[in-house]
Amino acid sequence: MFDQRLPKFILALFLVILFAAPSFGQPAEQGAAAGKIIEVKIAAPSLKGNLLGDPAEQNVSLYLPPSYETSPAKRYPVVYLLHGYAGTNKTWTTSGIEYGYNIQPIMDVLIASGKIREMIIVAPNGRNAYKGSLYVNSAVTGNWEDYIFRDVVTHIDANYRTLARPQSRGIAGHSMGGYGAVYLGMRHADVFGAVYALSPGLLGFGGLDVADPVWKRVGTLTSRQQLPRATLKSPADFSTNVYVAMSGAFSPNVGRPPLYADFLFEERDGKLVRNEAVYAKWKAKIPLNFLDEYKPNLLSLRGLFLDYGQNEGFANIRTDTSLFSRALAERSIPHVFEIYAGGDHSNKVKERLETRVFQFFSDRLDPYHYSGN
Repeated sequence: MFDQRLPKFILALFLVILFAAPSFGQPAEQGAAAGKIIEVKIAAPSLKGNLLGDPAEQNVSLYLPPSYETSPAKRYPVVYLLHGYAGTNKTWTTSGIEYGYNIQPIMDVLIASGKIREMIIVAPNGRNAYKGSLYVNSAVTGNWEDYIFRDVVTHIDANYRTLARPQSRGIAGHSMGGYGAVYLGMRHADVFGAVYALSPGLLGFGGLDVADPVWKRVGTLTSRQQLPRATLKSPADFSTNVYVAMSGAFSPNVGRPPLYADFLFEERDGKLVRNEAVYAKWKAKIPLNFLDEYKPNLLSLRGLFLDYGQNEGFANIRTDTSLFSRALAERSIPHVFEIYAGGDHSNKVKERLETRVFQFFSDRLDPYHYSGN
């Protein structure tokens, strides 16, 4: 794992799947029908003209269930699955790479065993030039929120046999993707009817107001090429990348090249000082701070599930997720919150997909095709 001296509050927000767990799902039994993974490129008009130069065409991975090709009249619920910081759409569909979790064998086994209904799984790319979009709209990095809930959903509904209604759509994610799932689910309950967040970062603001010496390094960057390439190998390199990604997403500044962002902490007279205007912008992106505004949306959901592992090593995920759950309970917003045994930030992601995530959506999403839908 990383050196524990790394500021835990920031690593927890975006630490994606660091170690591939042993293969959790086995291929479907001999003779059982299997689903398939396909990779497509789709138009991303919401990202057009972003200042980072990311393309207005993005990769999306899909899992199509076993009966998709043999039952041409059948339509399916859809789960949108968001990856964490430094991941890609292939985080969820590829084995044998550092961040790879191939959902196909998991889905095939669950479907063949009758534990879940057939569903389409959609894994959009959320990685940009800063290695993480945060799934929010930004004048600099592009409108990633709009890309997910509008561009991707519209394309999938137009090109695949989906049940195109919120009660048949779910959204889930891990770490940065867990934040994205909650953020998008709260704001767009007319699109996504159920939400699952695995070890989500940024539900609260724990620790982000604490100065980190790495901000001094961020303030000296004079080009994007100076950003460290090896994001996850050095604590300082990781934090440098993450702080820039967060700044581009939460406090963009089109008039401040080359990084086009204002920073939460800046050096003044040799000291790191918090920029209060930037602080306010960052707080506005924290779900705990706009819970009351979106309470009606949350009450309309068919399900909301939050989790983290018993051995989660990063204090802010433990604290902020617990605070978020408590705030939901105080507002009588139904949800499930689970601290699961033996888990750290990443070691049981596959197990959670098999035993919780996909079964949650199978139970909560409406699988029926009504006349006219």
